[in-house]
Amino acid sequence: MTGNQNSRDNEDADQSRSLSPAKAAVERIRDIRVALGLSIPELAERLAALGYPFTENRLWNLASDRTKIHVDTLFAIAAALGVSPLALMTLPADQHTEIDVAPGVTISAERFNAWVTGTSPLPGADETPYVEHHPFGAPIGRFQGSLDQRARALAFKIVSHADEAASTADTLREEAHAFAASLLEQEPSPDLIRTAEALSRRLGIDVSAIDSADDYRSTPGD
Repeated sequence: MTGNQNSRDNEDADQSRSLSPAKAAVERIRDIRVALGLSIPELAERLAALGYPFTENRLWNLASDRTKIHVDTLFAIAAALGVSPLALMTLPADQHTEIDVAPGVTISAERFNAWVTGTSPLPGADETPYVEHHPFGAPIGRFQGSLDQRARALAFKIVSHADEAASTADTLREEAHAFAASLLEQEPSPDLIRTAEALSRRLGIDVSAIDSADDYRSTPGD
């Protein structure tokens, strides 16, 4: 190995670093704050305006690593900066930066970003819970894995949404049913009746079976 190669290797070793997730978040807060042209006092003012009184001194303590960032603080700062919390929880994929997820788990920034954003599980982790409990709102197409893993993730997501949709539909039917019953005790306009009938048909409600709100309330099983 040549002297130049040794020099490059030593230089790379000097540049490498490991961060905790909290320290990485603090760095991202600083980077975004600076990019927005905000001083620490101005960020403190924004936080106060949001009803989150976080003093300049506490922000300086965060920046100097004298105190750790809490989840509530991270979300409040994200709101004050006008960014997604994920913008503070992920970082540029720098080959010299590693994240210490736990004392025995250190991964690259790229793998850390993939884990946080629901794209890929931690190396060597059980993929089943990662697939079954995929983050809500995260596009399933972004999940990186085998075809079987992606299929299982999609299936679990469909089932989860189907249960939510069924519950929502039942609630809507209940409300529409009660509304239709109350209409029978008043003198609604023809337009309102047509609207109610169209809604009832869409929700699968037999309006003709409802005599009054009192009858609806006394129906067994409701």
